[in-house]
Amino acid sequence: MKDKLDKNISLLTAFSIAAGAMISSGLFVLPGVVYTKTGPAIILVYFLAGLLMIPTLFAQSELATAMPKAGGAYIYSKRILGGSAGMIAGFTNWFSIAMKTSFALIGIGTFLTLMNPEVPEIQIRLLAAGAAIFFTIINLFSTKHAGNLQTIMVLILLAILTLFLISGYPQIKLTHYQNFFAKGRSAFFAAVGMVFISFGGLINIASMSEEIKKSGKNIPKAMFLAFFIMMGFYILVIASVVGILPHDILTDNLAPVSIAAKYYAGNIGLVLMSITAMLAFVTTANAGIMSASRAPLAMGRDGLIPDFFTELSYKHRIPYKSVIFTGSFITAVILALHIDTLVKVASAMMLFLFILTNFSLIVIRKLSLRNYKPTFKAPFFPYLQIFAIVIYLLLIYQMGPKILLMTIFMMLICLGWYYFYAREHADSRSALILLIKRIADEKLPKEMYNESIEEELFELLQHREEIMEDFFDKIVKKGIALDIDEEINKDTFFKIISEKLSTRIGQSKEMIYDEFLNRERESSTNVAPRIAIPHIIIPGEDRFQLALVRAKKGIKWEEKSEPVKAVFVLMGSLDKRDTHLKALMAVSQIVQNEKFFQKWESAENAKDLCSVIMLMPRSRVSKPENK
Repeated sequence: MKDKLDKNISLLTAFSIAAGAMISSGLFVLPGVVYTKTGPAIILVYFLAGLLMIPTLFAQSELATAMPKAGGAYIYSKRILGGSAGMIAGFTNWFSIAMKTSFALIGIGTFLTLMNPEVPEIQIRLLAAGAAIFFTIINLFSTKHAGNLQTIMVLILLAILTLFLISGYPQIKLTHYQNFFAKGRSAFFAAVGMVFISFGGLINIASMSEEIKKSGKNIPKAMFLAFFIMMGFYILVIASVVGILPHDILTDNLAPVSIAAKYYAGNIGLVLMSITAMLAFVTTANAGIMSASRAPLAMGRDGLIPDFFTELSYKHRIPYKSVIFTGSFITAVILALHIDTLVKVASAMMLFLFILTNFSLIVIRKLSLRNYKPTFKAPFFPYLQIFAIVIYLLLIYQMGPKILLMTIFMMLICLGWYYFYAREHADSRSALILLIKRIADEKLPKEMYNESIEEELFELLQHREEIMEDFFDKIVKKGIALDIDEEINKDTFFKIISEKLSTRIGQSKEMIYDEFLNRERESSTNVAPRIAIPHIIIPGEDRFQLALVRAKKGIKWEEKSEPVKAVFVLMGSLDKRDTHLKALMAVSQIVQNEKFFQKWESAENAKDLCSVIMLMPRSRVSKPENK
């Protein structure tokens, strides 16, 4: 489709986008602020925040592989919970990543003061604004080039941090860990909520899932690699900094890692680690602009905001207007605002986004949607998801009434925009509405589904598997799918299918039945164990029809053969002989796949058989020309 984004992002690049966003302010600036509030317990603050992140990590990995589309949590929330929840998720996603990016860019200027304390604040902000413009231009040029730059920078960062850990280990003093909870448990839990901004990189992957190659496999791999590798660096680096620096030096320090390097390696260590920190902020800025710009794109596609944001550049397939708008907003924040409080708000909004993600998983698991097919299936314990939601709400509350009120105010703005503008432009149907109807009416069939949700899920599955529809896929869509529950013989099957097909092609069921029998007299169409492909020529012009039939208890086709469980019925007019032959070739490729019967038998219903066939890997060709 013309509005699809290109899949340019590899597993390594996806990991680098997430790790680059996690490695910056959460590691090089925030620890000094958090230490002031908690003391040595900062180590446990990050560890506990990581544990509390795991339910969301599982939920986001599953949802992202089932719905790999630009927008991430916005997509899950809107499709599953409805338009108003989607509006909140979209804006909180965009706002939190944009604020984190602004904070990272100003951090570049903050670290410059270590080398030149006389740098005026306006120069710091101008430098940060210039960096914002630079990375906006990089992202306009190409996601692929932006991703490659990200990968190089992240690998350098990890190498330097590893060197810091190895060289700093002998300088650690165990006495620095005394009075572990010196600041009290209330301050400890408030700090846990603050550091959730450090996990924004995982949102970045979900937001860009539409552009990740082999997204079904690479999204969960990138998420788990980024999370566990960066959690390891967080704990080890912070523990080292606490062990190296005395309490009075670490308190209120905005460059704790750099000062720790200076403490045992002198000015060389300070300069090297400051450069490393600036590199980290650059990776965050690059990844932040890249991923934040996908939220307006996704909301524009759905009519929640003007479709101005959906336009893609012709050459590079980049949402250039969304990128420009996001970069401009970040630049304005840098030049106009002090963002200490906004960083806390960004963490609170990120926690709210995680609440929506976990609730989305609970709802979607309660429904039987035939095209909800994540490649990663999270260990699902509803009480765990509910526990995570409750804890996240408590953490928002612990950050203080000011932050809570600002967060609520932002939510009300989102709901106001939805009520006065987006509600009339967007499709308000959702999986949650379907679930509520099912709970309210117990007689509602369990297999009932929302067709618009199913269609979109299937399109996302095709994009995930990098499948471009060809003529055979279109034939499958227009064809018949049928489940036969009882055990029958071949003759009975031909009578059933002839009756089904007669209305489709305008021929009598008796004529079709006779043609099937004549074809079987020439040679059996039971071409392989449990598979039959009966195919006939019919009168007329420009006619072709396909029927997929699953015989759950089998069709007795030949005396000495296994009962047939999968039947592909092909019938077409003589002028469609080329289509006929190419369709036979497509069916042959499908049934030779080693996983064919596993997927065929696991289809939930007859309609799901079409999805199974269209998602099977095979060589796809353009529509055949008839000769």
